[in-house]
Amino acid sequence: MPEKSIIAFLCPNCGAEVDALEGYTNVQCEFCGSRLLISRRIGVGRVFAKPLVKNPHQILKRVVGKDVEIVDLDLLFVPLIRISAEIIGWIYGHKKGEAKKQYIHSAGGGDVDSAPIVVGERTVKKRIRRIQDIEIDPSEFYRFGIERIKIEDKKFYPYNDNILHRFGNVFDLPLSNDEYIEKGVNTLIDTITSQYRDWDEFKSYLRAIKRNATIYYYPVYFARIESDNIPYTYSIDAVTGDVLLKSKVVEKKSEKTLNMSLLYGGIGMGGIIVSLVAQFISRPAALLIALPLLFFTWRAQYGTG
Repeated sequence: MPEKSIIAFLCPNCGAEVDALEGYTNVQCEFCGSRLLISRRIGVGRVFAKPLVKNPHQILKRVVGKDVEIVDLDLLFVPLIRISAEIIGWIYGHKKGEAKKQYIHSAGGGDVDSAPIVVGERTVKKRIRRIQDIEIDPSEFYRFGIERIKIEDKKFYPYNDNILHRFGNVFDLPLSNDEYIEKGVNTLIDTITSQYRDWDEFKSYLRAIKRNATIYYYPVYFARIESDNIPYTYSIDAVTGDVLLKSKVVEKKSEKTLNMSLLYGGIGMGGIIVSLVAQFISRPAALLIALPLLFFTWRAQYGTG
């Protein structure tokens, strides 16, 4: 069984810091001896881990090289949501088997067919009542490498916005808490029913009770660097110092678009020059004067690239 996360809080009697394993309801203050009862959280609890790595520059130089150019380095608290619920209800399903012939050795020395047997037929019919939990990474559209972070056996403190912003910036949740809880509950139910998707008949009625969610704000150093003139991004676990993610930055060349007003203006100016100059010199000579103007208009629009 994996280790639980450690939740730290202050004793209401003496003010000392008390450490309790996540999920435990009865703890005792080591300083004043008070016995404390931790009631079940209602809604969404929020905790954070303090960054312990003091010099991420040294980590980058050790991993990438001493000559690395660190363009930007920020400390960001990235959230990880753990959702637990008790799933109750019932499931019923039936999967048809495959009829296979059965051969019996006869007294005359040959094999004869007998009644076929059905192989692989399965039926499930049972009540469900189980407690499950799941972790959701809200930063799935951003590359932080948070999926490699293990929050077990880490120490967390009650969320305090002022304290977090003293360390760094806080990643905003793209969705609401209720949407994440609903997403987690649907995934928990899906883990029970997914194994029966290819069955010939399956019915279920499952719902989640005692829903509980905790948001763990975990500190990550996010760096932009250049090594051998190639840009990279790195993310570093600010608690353990482990490199979570290395990614090469692919720069897309911007496509130049045609400025029609500039082009039409150049064509119009060229036409005026041709008509004016043609009154004094030959028309081919006037055209030769107008062509450079059109060329420089095109060059200003598209450049040398």
